[in-house]
Formats: sequence, C-alpha cells, structure tokens
Amino acid sequence: MSETILPELFALLSTDLFLLLSLLTCLLEERFPKAIPYVYQIAALAGFGHLLVSKEFLTTFSEYMRFWYSFFYLIVALANIIAINVYLGVSKKLWTLSKAWSGAVTFPTIAISVFFAVNYGYTQGAQFPLLLLQVGLVASLLVMGLSISALLLRSDLLNKLRRRR
Repeated sequence: MSETILPELFALLSTDLFLLLSLLTCLLEERFPKAIPYVYQIAALAGFGHLLVSKEFLTTFSEYMRFWYSFFYLIVALANIIAINVYLGVSKKLWTLSKAWSGAVTFPTIAISVFFAVNYGYTQGAQFPLLLLQVGLVASLLVMGLSISALLLRSDLLNKLRRRR
C-alpha cells in the first residue's frame, strides 16, 4: 500500500509555526510590540479555519489547488520567521539574539519544510534528486551549527570558562 502525504500537511505545519511564533514573541515580549503575539495567534486560527474548510471541500478542490494554497500558507509562515530574525538583528541591533533565533528557529524550520516539500514531491511522482535533499539538509545543519558556535564563542560564558582554567 502506497503512503501518500496530503497537501494539508503544509497548512498544519504552518499553523504550528504560527503558534510557535506567538509563544516565542510572547516570551520575548520586551523586544516586540505588544500586538505581535496576538497577530500570530489570529494567523494560526486562520490556518485552523483553513483546515476545516479544506476538509469540507476535499472533493470539490483538486489536490493541485489544495497543494498550492497550503504551500502558500507555509511560505507566509516561513517568511514571518525570517522577518523576525531580520527584525531582531537589523532593527533592534540584538545580534546575539538574532544568531540564536537563526540557529534555534529559522534553519530547523526551513530544513523541516524542505524535507516535507521534497517528500511530498517524491510521493506525487515528481522526481527530485536525492542529492538535493541531502545537500539541503547538510547545509541547514551546517549553518545551524555555525550560528550556535558563533553564539557560544562570543558569549561571556566561554570567557568565564576560560578564566577558571
């Protein structure tokens, strides 16, 4: 039996990403405007509504159409994650926090999204080279590791550890 991935997986992933953004911006409330977590909660509710509507019209819309509006919603969620990363680094001048956000949120979510997109394409018959997936995941992990290393190398924690020796 062939396992297929429904295109609504991208909408579900996007809804989860908006909830993650809401939680993280709420935790970092002094660095963001007060309304931002609520905007992300509304975007997550819109995604949940999207899933309910998509369920009701599953036979009406073709899979091609369902894929594209679910994938567009995922692109919007990823663009918001990248925008927060740029906002922290450029607008607020919080480079350390921006590096941490990049390593902990931005690159893992992009790597997971690329994994699901390539896997969806593979199950639908579109032939993506396996090398493309491997290179994408290795590049994402490399950038994530370098950003975490740069964060640790520039922190006072490393200097405190060096002084103890």
